[in-house]
Amino acid sequence: MEDLKLRKEQFVSGLTGSSIQEINVVTSVALCGYVCWSLLRSSVAEGKVMLLVDFFFNWCAILLSITTYADNPLTLNLLLIVPPFLFWLYARPARSPKAISRNASHNTEFKLMRRPFITAYRGSMMIVTALAILAVDFRIFPRRFAKVETWGTSLMDLGVGSFVFSNGLVSSRALLRNMLEGRRISLMNKVKHALRSSGTILLLGLLRLYFVKNLEYQEHVTEYGVHWNFFITLSMLPIAMIPIDAIAKYAPRIVIALVISSVYELFMVFNKDLLPFLIGGTRETIISANREGIFSFFGYCAIFLCGQATGFYTLGNVATKNNLIRPSVQPVKDIKRLSTWGRLTSKGTLCGLLIWSFLTLSLTQIVFAWHPFNVSRRFANLPYVLWVVSFNLGALSLYCLVDKIFENSAIGYETSVSLEAMNSNGLFLFLLANVSTGLVNMIMPTIDAPPVKAFSVLLLYASFLASVSIFMLKKKIFIKL
Repeated sequence: MEDLKLRKEQFVSGLTGSSIQEINVVTSVALCGYVCWSLLRSSVAEGKVMLLVDFFFNWCAILLSITTYADNPLTLNLLLIVPPFLFWLYARPARSPKAISRNASHNTEFKLMRRPFITAYRGSMMIVTALAILAVDFRIFPRRFAKVETWGTSLMDLGVGSFVFSNGLVSSRALLRNMLEGRRISLMNKVKHALRSSGTILLLGLLRLYFVKNLEYQEHVTEYGVHWNFFITLSMLPIAMIPIDAIAKYAPRIVIALVISSVYELFMVFNKDLLPFLIGGTRETIISANREGIFSFFGYCAIFLCGQATGFYTLGNVATKNNLIRPSVQPVKDIKRLSTWGRLTSKGTLCGLLIWSFLTLSLTQIVFAWHPFNVSRRFANLPYVLWVVSFNLGALSLYCLVDKIFENSAIGYETSVSLEAMNSNGLFLFLLANVSTGLVNMIMPTIDAPPVKAFSVLLLYASFLASVSIFMLKKKIFIKL
């Protein structure tokens, strides 16, 4: 048993990752699955896509992209999209017409909306994350997709940051709702709410720590530290937002994010003691033992804030004043009456996404060109923060574009059942995925499983998570942790 544990730890240690280009191509399969679903939705009567077909395009396709087709994701994209496209060409004229409501474009009142493309983006991200959590323990999952040791980029490194970014995006809904309803939340109530939100997730983190230490489960100390884990990072975010919310009254959240990450980066680059301590220091004190989790928290705070800033111009039905830089519920009724700065910072959803995608991508390329160090998920440094933010903004832009082309949001609210189910109970299903992964690892030596057996187990695991998520959605069971 001890030998198996050691082998599993070595299996996920010392990895260097893959290129950003390869990660982009592999993750494009998730977008391709959404395009395939959209093609079928616009082709069949009443726009209802069979659950089995939905599952294939949004679960099985992603599973194939990180296992069997990991070396040929473009081929997989082609195989996926050709049949739905041909069917769309054939069946499109036979589709029964629907009255498309475009009242939103003429509505000048600000309202918070459920956006199909955000549901699809978050659902796809959750599926990739859930599948990778277990797949990484099998040899069928390429080592270059697993978390890197210190420097480099990988699929799983991106997944961790994307999870935090998407949580930030969703959290901005509460900020906008409070503004819309004119609520002023006292500091005491903010603290109570933050502690309530943090408490449950912190408990999950402590339970995970207990089981890892007492069940001889493999652990990778340089991932977050001896006692820290991702749940603890998530639990600290609501508390960290309390002082940041006060600062955000005077400075845009995107600026605060860049300041936090840049100051942390300056210490890492110019302080001669910090980086050697982070990489090779002893683990004698509670801080040194958990230095990865503690110091990477600055980067995750920055990513969370960038996600919040994104929600300000993507969750409403109309463009609001200065929504690219701050939360606003004041609709733009006449863009010509605004100042130049007002016109530049008051944009609709797709336009806002494209602008910030371009800006963050440009800044990312500049930092990559001049920075002395590579991307590091282990420390969540500035290159990592910019990479995660620019990727997610780019992905949101593409998902939004798909919605525009297929008018997924023009007829009420239509989206994939599989993706909506994962999005509706994201954190609970993430916890369930972690528990299921632990059970599978205790039942079988995953590291020794041949490819066919490994893929079969992963497919059953995907079917289980998809079934639970869809059951909860159908029964309207929503668990907020």
